[in-house]
Amino acid sequence: MEQKPAGENPEDIAPPPEIILSPPTTGSTEPGPNRVCPGCGTVNSPTAVYCAKCGLKLPEVVTQSKKICAGCGAANSPASQYCYKCGLQLQDKLGSSYELRYGGFWIRLLAFIINGILLYILISIISVVIFMSKYGQSAYSSLVSSVVNSDEINNPFFGSFIWIVFLTFVIIPVLYSTISIGVWGRTIGKAALKLKVIKPDGSRVGIIRAFGRSLAYILNYFTLGLSFLIIAFTHKKRGLHDYIADTIVIKT
Repeated sequence: MEQKPAGENPEDIAPPPEIILSPPTTGSTEPGPNRVCPGCGTVNSPTAVYCAKCGLKLPEVVTQSKKICAGCGAANSPASQYCYKCGLQLQDKLGSSYELRYGGFWIRLLAFIINGILLYILISIISVVIFMSKYGQSAYSSLVSSVVNSDEINNPFFGSFIWIVFLTFVIIPVLYSTISIGVWGRTIGKAALKLKVIKPDGSRVGIIRAFGRSLAYILNYFTLGLSFLIIAFTHKKRGLHDYIADTIVIKT
């Protein structure tokens, strides 16, 4: 019987290798690190967008080799000392670790006293200058003499001087607080105690918000200062004016 040459039998021919197509790899599907809320410190899931506890929008996830601003959550280079976004001083620790230290009642009271002393001196000088420019030095001498003799009620210039003091007492503190907090985020008293006023997301307050906060601050005097006590009992140490203007005071 005639035999076929080897290799001519279809069964002897090896099948071509099977090609398996796989989808391209786009990266690891492992979940990223937990997202820590810069406001309340709550640890949220890697996919969370808003804090489960306080509702604050969470900062973007960043690598562990960056310095994370405690105020705004911005990622800075390891050599940075201050945040490029909000200017807050950075901690030495690297990674997505957020920690906000809020200014409490007593330290803010001390800042209030420092500002009060400075404003008292400034208001006194401006009030006297305005009074003398309008009524003259003789009227001011007469007013001082009546005050020394405890007879200021009968002085015709006493009422005018009180009105000038009242107007400067309202206008000067509002201007002082608006400019200092709106531009630098702190008054002289807060700067001396390393406090800063920011928005809850860590960004700057701005002039308009600082002006509204200054006006809201006046409402505390209508409660005889009792509303200041709210600072001591709230989680973020916020006062009535902080709630109205949506601001917080932190330690830098």
